[in-house]
Amino acid sequence: MLAALVALIVIGVHRAVSTLIVLGLVIQAIAICLIFARLGRTWPRHIGAIFVVIAVLYHGVGEIFMALFPGQDPYRPLIQPRYVDRFVVLISVGILLFAIAYVSAIGRRPSVRPSPQGSDALLTIRLFNWRLMLLITIPLLVLTVGGQGYLSNGGVRGTGGVASTIGFVQQFFIIAIVLSAFGLVMRFGQRWILPVLAAQSLAMALVGERAVLIFGAVMLLYVLSKFGARLGHREMAVGFAVLLIFAWVITSARAAEGRFNTTAASSLRLNFIADGLSNLTSTATRHEIAFTFGYRLDGNSFGALEVQALENGSSPVGLAPLKNDLLVAVPSFLNPNKDSSDIGTRVEKDYVAEHLPLTELIVPGGFLDILPTQLGGLTGIIGVQLMLLVSILLGLAFAAIDLWLRRGLGPIRTLISLGLLYCVLDYEGSWDTYTTTARGIVLLVIIIGALLGIRHLAGERGFRHVSQR
Repeated sequence: MLAALVALIVIGVHRAVSTLIVLGLVIQAIAICLIFARLGRTWPRHIGAIFVVIAVLYHGVGEIFMALFPGQDPYRPLIQPRYVDRFVVLISVGILLFAIAYVSAIGRRPSVRPSPQGSDALLTIRLFNWRLMLLITIPLLVLTVGGQGYLSNGGVRGTGGVASTIGFVQQFFIIAIVLSAFGLVMRFGQRWILPVLAAQSLAMALVGERAVLIFGAVMLLYVLSKFGARLGHREMAVGFAVLLIFAWVITSARAAEGRFNTTAASSLRLNFIADGLSNLTSTATRHEIAFTFGYRLDGNSFGALEVQALENGSSPVGLAPLKNDLLVAVPSFLNPNKDSSDIGTRVEKDYVAEHLPLTELIVPGGFLDILPTQLGGLTGIIGVQLMLLVSILLGLAFAAIDLWLRRGLGPIRTLISLGLLYCVLDYEGSWDTYTTTARGIVLLVIIIGALLGIRHLAGERGFRHVSQR
C-alpha cells in the first residue's frame, strides 16, 4: 500500500498538484510508514491503524484522484485553492500526530495472540451461532428490501419521527449480517469465506450504497482474521474483484436511473440491480465512474471552507454540535422531540455551516451535502490548534482500545471492536456515528452480559448441587 501511495504522489507531481498538497501527501506517507513499521502485517487487526489508513484515503488519495479526473468535484469551485493547500497540510500534520501518539502507546506487535481455540473465542462462536444470527438477520433484510428497514428513515436527516421497527433495523442491520457471515464461516470452514462474502455483498447491494458494501466486507474480514480465518493472496484478489463488480453494478445503475428512494420496494431494487448489470459498459457508466473518482473521496473541501472562514475572521463554533451528537443518540422514548428538531441542530456539519458560517454551503431550503470527515470537521468546531491536540489524544485513545482488544476474543470485545470499526470506516461522516453506534452496541453488551451472568449463576448452582450430593 505504501508503494501505491508513493506512486500516487509521483502522479500528483506530474499532474501539477500544488507543492503544499504534495508536502501533505509526503507527511501522510510518513504516518503510514510509522504504522507499518510498528505493526507490520498485523496492522489490519488494529483499528487505530485502520483509522490512519482511512484518513489518508480521504485526505491524500482523494486529492490524487481529483487530479486524475479534473472538473468533476462540485465543491472545489466554491473554495480558493490556497485554503485547500493549507488545510491539506494541517490535516496531514494531524494524521501524523495521531500516528506518532498511536505507535508510541501501542507498543511492539504482540508475539502471542489470543487463541481462536480458547474458551472466550469458543464462547463467541457459540453465541453468534449461524442459525441464530440468520434467524435475526433475515427479517431485517426482508424489511430493508421492502423499503421499511436500513436507511429508510434517511438517517439523522430524516424530517419526521422514526418507527420503532425502522429504528431497530437501522441500528442492527449491518452488524447482524456481518455476524451471520462470521457464524457461517466459523461453522463450515475457511473455504467458505469467498462464497459467504459474495452472498453478504449481494444482500448489501440491495441497499444501493457502495459504502455499505465495503463496510460489511471489511468488518467481516477483520473479525475473521481475529479468529484465525484469513484469505490468501489469490483469494483476496478474487474477493476484491467481487466487491469491485458489485460496486460497478451500483455505479452503472445510478448512471442509468439515478439513486432509488430509500423506501423503494423489493421489485424496484431488483430492477435497479438488473439495469446496472445491463449498462456496465455504457457511456453514461463511464461518465459516472469518472465523476465518482473525481469527487467521492474529497475529504478536504469542507475543512478548506472552515479554514477559509476562520482566516477571514470567524471563530470556532464550540462544542455545541458534539453535544447535539450525544442528544441524537438518546432513544426517542426519552427524547421524543429529537426527530422534529431543526435539521441544523441535528446534523453536525450543517450546524457548522450555519454558525461558522460556511455561506457557500447554505442553499434555499437547506445545505449542500458534503463530506466533513471526523478529523477535518473538528477544525471549525474547536479550531486548528485544538484539532491537532485532539489528534494526539485520539491516537492515545485508539491505542488503549486496541491494547484492550488484544487481550481476548470474547463476545463483548468482538461486538465493541465491530462497532468501533464501523465508526472508523465511516470516517467521511461526523462524530454522531460514534454516539448512535454506541447506543446499539451498549444495548447488545448489556443483553450478552446478562446472558453470561445467568449462565455463570446456573453453572455455580449446578456445581453446588453436585458438591452437596
